[in-house]
Amino acid sequence: MNRSRNLFARAVPAAVLSCVLACAFTGSAIADQSEQSKLKALQRALAAPQEQPEEFSAKSIVFDKDSESPAATVQAPQRAAAGDCALLSSDVATTSVDFQIQFKLGSAELSPVSENTLQQIAKILALTPERCVFVEGHTDATGRPDANMRLSRDRAETVVRFITDRAGVLRSRLITVGKGSTETLKNLSPTDPKNRRVVFKVVS
Repeated sequence: MNRSRNLFARAVPAAVLSCVLACAFTGSAIADQSEQSKLKALQRALAAPQEQPEEFSAKSIVFDKDSESPAATVQAPQRAAAGDCALLSSDVATTSVDFQIQFKLGSAELSPVSENTLQQIAKILALTPERCVFVEGHTDATGRPDANMRLSRDRAETVVRFITDRAGVLRSRLITVGKGSTETLKNLSPTDPKNRRVVFKVVS
């Protein structure tokens, strides 16, 4: 009887440990899949055909040399250069992809665990040098709203600095925005840590 108890006692911890390890690896795999899915979504958004925003249009009318009236043809509008990204209005149409970029607590200093994700994002952005992208920092509602606003803006700047330094992406393509805790995720408590994120908004 005692021998049976000892065998059971040794078997249970082993079974529990096996389950914990399996669950941990499964959770890690799910997280990796989610990140890969978001990277692919960002790539699709950048590769999608871009509409010509009205504020970037530069139509010109061609006049016939022998007539004072304009000719029937109108030259196609020219797309703005990357240097004009800062002139975009905040309500321009965009495609959003959010990433759980990690920072040190209460700081804009990037956590090493997020460097690989940002390196992948930088490579994707480098493939489409003509696209403008808003980089938005978001926090949860813990702390003072004014401090959260500054922190979110500083974190967006940190992300942009990392991307431009590592991949040679033009700084003028990326518009940093701090949202603080003004746009927390739906169906979550405003203080939930998942609200701490960086959103990449590709201009359509």
